[in-house]
Amino acid sequence: MRLQHIKMMLATLWVLTAVVVGVAAGVASGGGLVALAALGLLPPLGMLLLWNDPAQTLSESINKARR
Repeated sequence: MRLQHIKMMLATLWVLTAVVVGVAAGVASGGGLVALAALGLLPPLGMLLLWNDPAQTLSESINKARR
């Protein structure tokens, strides 16, 4: 599975978990909703932006050049 798909699945799972926890906890105040949105969106956003694909290995470079 490609790294991009794994990152998207983890981000989706994180956001859905945050929403479920917020609904289960009965968050209704403005500050609680802002905190829930920050907790639900900032970690996946950071992961998507900062977790890069690994550098191409020497054998991958050679195989790419041979094709």
